[in-house]
Amino acid sequence: MDTHKIKFINSNELQVAASCEASSNESTEVYFPSTLLMFAQEGQINVKLNQELLTVTKGQFGLLRKYTQCEMFKSWSPEEGQAKTYMFVLTNEFIKRVIHNIEMPKDVPPVEERLINLPPTALLQGLMQSLIAYIDEGIDLDPQTMELKTLEALHALVKADPKLYGVFKEFAISERADLEQLMTHNFRFNIPLNDLAKQSGRSLSTFNREFRALFNDTPHKWIKKKRLQFARNMMITKNKRPSEVYLEAGFEDLAHFSKSFKSFFDITPSQFYQSLV
Repeated sequence: MDTHKIKFINSNELQVAASCEASSNESTEVYFPSTLLMFAQEGQINVKLNQELLTVTKGQFGLLRKYTQCEMFKSWSPEEGQAKTYMFVLTNEFIKRVIHNIEMPKDVPPVEERLINLPPTALLQGLMQSLIAYIDEGIDLDPQTMELKTLEALHALVKADPKLYGVFKEFAISERADLEQLMTHNFRFNIPLNDLAKQSGRSLSTFNREFRALFNDTPHKWIKKKRLQFARNMMITKNKRPSEVYLEAGFEDLAHFSKSFKSFFDITPSQFYQSLV
């Protein structure tokens, strides 16, 4: 039985928004290359950061800043029975296109918090409800609509908390991410290499060169190996069937997953699963 039901929508082949219905409170280590605007519709989002537990409670919003290494898990009341959350990805690519439309005050102090709780203002609620309609219907955002939603998000954020002007510089500049952290936490997501390079603050050629130096492998081969190892580990530790793990591991096709697994481990995933019973 699936404990997480996740829907994604894309823009230019980049995942830009998602919903998650969770009936398991398993924690996941994350290190996102983009800032996330999070909304807890049911239950709450829990973020463990530097031994501190922070929460985004039901009906509230939170802004998790990019390149924040943390653990995330969901919780809920017995009456709710599950958590349901939504996320909107504030990517550098789209922020750079609209940031000039935001009038910046001078001498804004820097913001230290990595997770910033936000009140459910009318602007944030309106933005999220419009995004929920796209996510629930599975409708991708074209680049023009994504730009409009990004600008709408930035306006809503500073109206909710004016100190967020202080993180706009971070939004607009592509700092160089820790490449090992970035890949370790994102290898299961189908993000094009060119987008990973951009989000890491590198050109594609620099990304490939530094990747080979760090992992002694090409990105495609390393990602495939990590996904297969992840799937194998989930079958061992979570007793999940091949049909339950291939999507979670990042494969889009069960037949391709089975062929790749057999080639790498010299046994089919079904045979391997049966050997564990």
